[in-house]
Amino acid sequence: MGRKNGASWLTGKQTRKRFGAVKPNVIPGLGVDLPELRQARAFWQLNRFDDSLRLFEEAARKYPQNLVALIDGSRALGARFEIARAETMLDRLMKLGAQQPDVLHLAGQSYRMIFRPDKAMECFQRVLTITKGIPDAYLELAILYERRHRVGEALSLIEDCLRTEPDYLEAHLFKARLLRRLKEEVGSESLFRELAANERAHPMVRAQAWAEIAQLHDRREEYEPAMEAMLKCKGILLRREAQVRQESDAVLRHLRGLAESLMPAHFRRWVEAGRAFPSKRTAVLASFPRSGTTLLEQVLDSHTGLVSSDEREAFARDIFPAMWFTPATPVPTAEVLDAIPLERLLALRDRYLDYMSAALNEPIGDRVHLDKNPTLTLVIPGFLRLFPEARLLIALRDPRDVVISCFMQYLPLNPNSVCFLTIQRTAQRFANDMSIWRKLREMVASPWLEVRYEATVANLEKEARRALEFLGLPWEPQVLNYRERLRRKAVGSPTYEAVSQPLYTRAIGRWKNYQKFLDPYLPILQPSIDAFGY
Repeated sequence: MGRKNGASWLTGKQTRKRFGAVKPNVIPGLGVDLPELRQARAFWQLNRFDDSLRLFEEAARKYPQNLVALIDGSRALGARFEIARAETMLDRLMKLGAQQPDVLHLAGQSYRMIFRPDKAMECFQRVLTITKGIPDAYLELAILYERRHRVGEALSLIEDCLRTEPDYLEAHLFKARLLRRLKEEVGSESLFRELAANERAHPMVRAQAWAEIAQLHDRREEYEPAMEAMLKCKGILLRREAQVRQESDAVLRHLRGLAESLMPAHFRRWVEAGRAFPSKRTAVLASFPRSGTTLLEQVLDSHTGLVSSDEREAFARDIFPAMWFTPATPVPTAEVLDAIPLERLLALRDRYLDYMSAALNEPIGDRVHLDKNPTLTLVIPGFLRLFPEARLLIALRDPRDVVISCFMQYLPLNPNSVCFLTIQRTAQRFANDMSIWRKLREMVASPWLEVRYEATVANLEKEARRALEFLGLPWEPQVLNYRERLRRKAVGSPTYEAVSQPLYTRAIGRWKNYQKFLDPYLPILQPSIDAFGY
């Protein structure tokens, strides 16, 4: 249902999964598989992305009627943030398959994957005018509607879907979520419990159902049953974690090694070298998941002089490894970052901003570009090597609340979320990331500002003024009405539903409700609690 991928520069596994190429000949009429496509996929598996894209585009030019080439090529280009080129392929696909619902459905999925949700919705709507026989189209469109808070319309689609395919359990799961949003708690809970108990359901469906049951108990202040349900959710995920955890451990080991190799002199040299570049108005909003980054981002994004990118993967997954990765330099170190040629940095600065502009589907212009992603904390050194003029916003929240909040939710398995499958590992990951930030803040030569979630909730205007002044932007009162924009805007973060609600304080001190479960791991968090004044 939700997607939140982490950095995967070490192995490329998450990148390959995200590509999601169509299996040849799955749908009659798409066209035969081609040697160029098979070779392109092979290059992709080897992380030879430029060679792969070249072959995908060659196949699309050579065989302009081959729909497999257009679908595979567009998804590969989109995964590398070459969105304009991907969109050109998909627009051609739409003309060729205008009356083929299977093709339109694949096009809709592809538009969604390349950050073109309006076109995706148009595709799914066209599918449903042609046929009622593709249940996934109902679900895809309903998810896009719900993200835009069109909950009633989404529920109507899901009910139509279930009339067509009553055993579609993923649709039942989404219906239960919609009922919850519509305050129909009895019907919602009944569906979640049926799914959690259903041995025939996919494990991820059952895990999500248990997580929703946990949240239901939490809202009722039934904390023991809430924890019991969440442990059942995490138990399902723990049985499937092995490969992702191995990747996560490797990434964390090398990024910690990078942080430990750095000295203040590195950052001073990078700032000095950066004077040779045309200055860019860039900023990063990082920290740790569930620290209030989404709230702060939505407030700042309401300013006319700023545009934010919400949890894009472009820097950590694509730009950062392109800065330093070679067979001779397989992991990042301070020495490796120091040795990056200036011409490569200059090209990658432009590529990064081009990627972000393409994903936003609008020019950045002379606005401040804010890259909001709480997991960027560990690659701040790389960002400051590329943009030493960048400003760093770091969201802070009581570490105990952060750990409980991260643990008490479902996230699809990826190299970041795999750390949240036990309370102990969640605490250890928080301690790792935020100890690296505490080290970096003593060394970086670029401006930084910490903003506390608790202070933001207590006095939004004061904290918004601080952040805007830090970013060099004048005060605009409309930022306090950020929720008005959210009626029209989809938010990429898993907290998209919560951030659309009026400010509330019930999440402050939430950890006390689960203190007996957290107590054994408080020593892990104590250095951060002390350092950040909690």
